[in-house]
Amino acid sequence: MPAKSLSCVNASTDMTAQFRPFAKKMEAAGIPSIVINIFKCYYTQFQYGAQGKLSERELLPIAPGELPRYEDLDGYRDDGCQALSRTVVIKLNGGLGTSMGLTGPKSLLPVRGDKTFLDLILRQAQIIRDDFGITFPQIFMNSFSTEQATLDRIADFNSGFDNGESGIPLSFLQHKYPKILVDNAQPASWPKNPELEWNPPGHGDIYTAMVTSGMIQNMLKRGYKYAFVSNSDNLGAIMDEGLLGYMAKENLPFIMEVARRTTSDRKGGHLTRLLKTGRYALRETAQCPSNEEVSFCDIERHRFFNTNSIWIDLEVLEKVFAAHRMMPLDLIVNPKTLDPRDSDSPEVYQLETAMGSAISAFYDATPVIVPRSRFAPVKTTGDMLLTMSDCYRETEDATLVPNPECSNPLPLVTLDSKYYKKIDDFQKRFPGGVPSLRECESLTVKGDVTFEAGVILKGEVVVENTSGTPKVIAAGSEVEGKVVL
Repeated sequence: MPAKSLSCVNASTDMTAQFRPFAKKMEAAGIPSIVINIFKCYYTQFQYGAQGKLSERELLPIAPGELPRYEDLDGYRDDGCQALSRTVVIKLNGGLGTSMGLTGPKSLLPVRGDKTFLDLILRQAQIIRDDFGITFPQIFMNSFSTEQATLDRIADFNSGFDNGESGIPLSFLQHKYPKILVDNAQPASWPKNPELEWNPPGHGDIYTAMVTSGMIQNMLKRGYKYAFVSNSDNLGAIMDEGLLGYMAKENLPFIMEVARRTTSDRKGGHLTRLLKTGRYALRETAQCPSNEEVSFCDIERHRFFNTNSIWIDLEVLEKVFAAHRMMPLDLIVNPKTLDPRDSDSPEVYQLETAMGSAISAFYDATPVIVPRSRFAPVKTTGDMLLTMSDCYRETEDATLVPNPECSNPLPLVTLDSKYYKKIDDFQKRFPGGVPSLRECESLTVKGDVTFEAGVILKGEVVVENTSGTPKVIAAGSEVEGKVVL
């Protein structure tokens, strides 16, 4: 239930009283007053039931040929090389992958052999630093749950990794919001593990966290003007001189990397324009009126989605934040269980925001169409299987890109959530490594199936176990079509 971020007007007396337990809890945890006020703003929206629906009548679909394309930015590469010394790279690294049953940073999952997401990110940074002779700051926005484990892994990487003499720390912390009990809209309590009473407020918190941590002031003071921000689980998102040069040369405040929607993306959010202001905006699934689902899923009408990789002019960002006393973002109300690994724990709401919705707050914000090679995220174990498989290859600059020998588009992988949703269950069902998917068009697994080493999947594959007991696809098997075990 996302709601458009409204101005933080004074709440009613009743609402102020209802919020008081949250304020006390946050004050006791040492959370800055600006964050408490922003949370109060979102909590007020949540309580008043703002829906933030965006109807087709309020939107202008993006016209073919309207947006610049990545392939046309080669002429800006020299400008990008000159701007690199004033640029920082920020990875959003607060995710625990709770939907996959993780309790530690998702970025520490092995994704290529024994190399983790974090290992590859650090390798990417090191290669660019060596190529250009510039130790640009590589920064991680961690959550309270990922900070220490991430810094420990960085310290172990290749005899240590740091930001040299830049004076910029390796990380800063995103804030935390109290979880809200569904039953009474009050702060959640979980004495046996109090940390679970809190949730990271989504990657939209990056703007507030940069301000309250002093990170943005530090970067500006030391001469850094541009930031490239992307998810740590997207190994295709790497520094690019063309995109950076385009921002610097054309004096753009905000660039969003977008990609062409395919049938597999039709139910996800899309880029649009607001008819009233003409500015770009993101419309998420929950913002679509129920009677407009057909047009929402029309990938010819709404052609592009946000890859969650953005480029920001830090000087403009500071001014926008100061003008609003916050970054105006869409609110997302995320229903969960209090303990993500315990479906019987109390139901809660998590108030979150998304980084990309800031596009509406910037004049002259510009989406750029990028190839799918810059978008290789892992949100589910199905994505994990695809990324670990031979559908991707690791390049010399440590990015993961689609294997040109693989089917195009990449296979759609659907794994039975009962047996594969949690990472522990997923890993034990591929004890000898994941199957070859290079010749696979789609994969659906129903029931409890273990794949031994060297399995090759071809075409449209359906593996179904209806026996009620675990079954095995033997080592070296070639599977094509439907198989019932």
